[in-house]
Amino acid sequence: MKREVHKAVVRGKIISVARKLFLAQGYQKTKMRQIKDAAGVEIGTIYHFYQSKEDIFEKIVLEAFFRVLERTSRFAEGNKLLHLACELSWHVHTMAQHAPSAELYLMSYNSPDIAAQLLINQIERSKDVFGDRFSDRTDEDYKIYAMCARGLMQSISLQAVSGTLTEPDLTAHKCIQLLLKMMDTPQEETKTILEALAKLDIPEKVAGVLG
Repeated sequence: MKREVHKAVVRGKIISVARKLFLAQGYQKTKMRQIKDAAGVEIGTIYHFYQSKEDIFEKIVLEAFFRVLERTSRFAEGNKLLHLACELSWHVHTMAQHAPSAELYLMSYNSPDIAAQLLINQIERSKDVFGDRFSDRTDEDYKIYAMCARGLMQSISLQAVSGTLTEPDLTAHKCIQLLLKMMDTPQEETKTILEALAKLDIPEKVAGVLG
């Protein structure tokens, strides 16, 4: 039992220091030896738990997306459409406010393995948000929707990295409008969602978390 606890602590330490390094200096500039030194472990220990730097990165990315999902759920108060809007807005404003994060987002969407997992997660997320509204939507419908959502976020991350994401709030709102329209959400309901989103001041909340 103690051995398993120790392994979990070491894995957590590796992930924690790698996350800090990635956010502070970006993925490309972070070297495995830096992770090793910061975690206070041998390089062989890292490779015992993770196959590569990208393997570590994938773990961090998936955890980060889950944390955003969990954090934004508190603002939505059970409204699934508002939760979706909060989630998307959070991602956009994180990219706009923090350049290293924007780089990590772009790398996530450009990595075949990570992008594939994110797509699977997005399909399930779409089913959760819209599944109780439609009985005739197929898995392929949700897959196409998820692919469109992923494409939008990948484009936004590219804008953020290139410094052309100049109006993140407008970008987030337009994306939300488009994604809700794709799922036949009435215009009046979409308007209500966007009004509720504006009152939550997601940019300020993101700034508070980024510190």
